[in-house]
Amino acid sequence: MIVHCCVSCDEALNSSRLIDPKIRCSREHLNTTETRWGPGDLHRLFSAWATIEEFKTYEPLVLSSPKAEYGGKDGPWVIIFDNFVADEEADALIEGGEISGFGSSTTQGSANSLGEREKTVSSIRTSSNAWCSGACQTLPGVKSVTAKIERVTGIPRKNYEAFQILNYDPGAFYKRHHDESPGKPRSPGGPRIMTFFLYLSDVEEGGVTRFNELGIDVKPKKGRALVWPSVLDLDPEKSDPRMYHEAMAVTKGKKYAANHWIHIEDIVTPHLWGCTGSFS
Repeated sequence: MIVHCCVSCDEALNSSRLIDPKIRCSREHLNTTETRWGPGDLHRLFSAWATIEEFKTYEPLVLSSPKAEYGGKDGPWVIIFDNFVADEEADALIEGGEISGFGSSTTQGSANSLGEREKTVSSIRTSSNAWCSGACQTLPGVKSVTAKIERVTGIPRKNYEAFQILNYDPGAFYKRHHDESPGKPRSPGGPRIMTFFLYLSDVEEGGVTRFNELGIDVKPKKGRALVWPSVLDLDPEKSDPRMYHEAMAVTKGKKYAANHWIHIEDIVTPHLWGCTGSFS
């Protein structure tokens, strides 16, 4: 609001300088200089999920880990919580997607002078998606599943992007990609350190999540959560090149899913200030 009306409110707020995203989106202006994660923190979190009794109710299953004693293949952490999302929470997220409106998946293009990025239809992704904002965020089931993720990760909601709710019809896919692209310039909120991915429906055939470099396929199952880091444990500012993955095509049925991308710092404040490519 300040950015779009800054000519009229300049005398009262002296805010015309905030048109410039280099000023408006600086870490100093946003007061997001505190980094949430340091070297070794991701390993401590994932190993706690694999070993501590309080998490057993979610039925954790290690698919990949740096040490053989945790189970699964040797490699970066990939873990499933087989019983994480209650039916009413899954149904609420699907309802929230319908309220927000599913549309063709897009990618961000070039930025204008305000820092807003052009949205272009994705050439590698044929699913539709909806961002859970407004009325979607107020649904009890949506609020409860986010609170659950906060409890198990210890990471506050301000570090999460809004739920992206996904709808894969038969034939829909998302080709090989990375959630925190290697070489990407540091943006407000810092890198996505982790993806908390929720399966909201069963799928008759297809639709697996494939980790291309690890040889791991994860089948959709309603209520299942799949979690992986996108950055290196010993340097969480750097992307982990092993974490490329893709959503294989649904061949029969429909796949609903949702994800929270979790950042190293506060991402909610930068989004409110239009520092993530959009003011919406």
